[in-house]
Amino acid sequence: MKHWAHRLTQSSRRQRAVKTELLPLPKPIRDVLSLEYHLQLEALRAGVGSLMALQSVMRVAIAAGMLSELGYGKPSTGSLGHYEDAANSAFSSGREGRFRFDDEAFRLFAGLLTNHDAQLEAAPVKVIDGIAKRLERHCRAA
Repeated sequence: MKHWAHRLTQSSRRQRAVKTELLPLPKPIRDVLSLEYHLQLEALRAGVGSLMALQSVMRVAIAAGMLSELGYGKPSTGSLGHYEDAANSAFSSGREGRFRFDDEAFRLFAGLLTNHDAQLEAAPVKVIDGIAKRLERHCRAA
C-alpha cells in the first residue's frame, strides 16, 4: 500500500511540473531578465558598454529569432545579419571595455528587446529553457 501512495505522489509532482513548463515565465523572472537586457543596451547607448553587453544583446537577438521561428512574437525588425553588423561596428570602433551603439543601432536593438519582452510573456518555460540550452551548447562549442 505504501508503494502505491508513493507512486501517486510522484505522479502528482510530475503533472504539476509539466503544467508549470507549459506556463510563461513568472513575471518577476521576466522583469529581471528584461531589466538586465535593457540596462546593457543603455550602457551601449551611453558609450560605456562592455564586451559582455555586446554578447548579451546578441544572445537576445539569436533567442528572439528562435522564438519567432517557433511562432512566439512578431518577427524581429532586423535580420541576424543586421544585429551582427551593428554589434561588430560597435566592437571595432570602441576601445577595450567601452563600446557604443550609434543611434541607428540603438533603435534596432531597442525594437528587438521590446519584441523579446513580449515573447517572454507568451512563450512557455519549456520552450525558453530549450532555447537557453541550445544557446549554451553553441557558446561552449564556439
